[in-house]
Amino acid sequence: MSSTIDTTAPADDHYLGLTGARLMPTTAARLTQRHLKTALKAQAMLCIHGDVGLGKTLAVNTNLRDLAPDKTLWLECRKGATLTSLCTALFRALDLPREPPAQVDDCDPLIRQALAAQHRVLVCDEAQGLSKQALEYLRTLWDDKKIRPTIVFVGGENCLQRISSRPALFSRIAVFQQYQPLTPDEVLATLPHYHDLWKDVCAPDLLWVNDVACHGNFRNWAKVTFHIQEALEDDPATAWFSRDTVRMILSYLDSTVRHHPSVQA
Repeated sequence: MSSTIDTTAPADDHYLGLTGARLMPTTAARLTQRHLKTALKAQAMLCIHGDVGLGKTLAVNTNLRDLAPDKTLWLECRKGATLTSLCTALFRALDLPREPPAQVDDCDPLIRQALAAQHRVLVCDEAQGLSKQALEYLRTLWDDKKIRPTIVFVGGENCLQRISSRPALFSRIAVFQQYQPLTPDEVLATLPHYHDLWKDVCAPDLLWVNDVACHGNFRNWAKVTFHIQEALEDDPATAWFSRDTVRMILSYLDSTVRHHPSVQA
């Protein structure tokens, strides 16, 4: 495996392996599904970007398991992912029957031959980690009409900046989707179904948790839910729902927060 690109297919969608969490068909996730269907049909390129923790990767992974389970290659990129590391990762993800050649010029024709044998979906997660040469190489793969893989770039806001700095690549991407934090209305509609801990919590308390801790960010909600679940398992007498319990959890997430149990909810 390349040191800068992980080709391991994701095994657990939920942050921290959160027990009891459900996959939620948010407005953004449904739009991602629609865009993926379009990209698969047209063998197009797609870029999904936004701040961390908003559910971009989860939506892509779960939808592609349904839409293209036998075609998808996952490439989790890290900062400094060079053209050589990309070719090595692609070679291994394609499960070709030899060690990848050390030189890109030797690796490239074997990659193209394998991609020509079956239409593939290449998911480049954390795509902002790809070097300019690696991004341009992916463009040349897509430009090759004999293979034309569907390519899904997923990453933070700097992912969009990175891609837009490559005009030839940017102009070829068919769809861009930006993820935003959940709105208050989406929090109220989603969280009671996301995990049973929240199903009986009243709307003002849900919005209070969102304001003080989660800010419409699914990963933040998963963190808070995970720690509350742990606290309830460790001490079944712990009050739930209790703002004091949430304040205690906040002290775990931010060491500058001081928890004072005497504070009343």
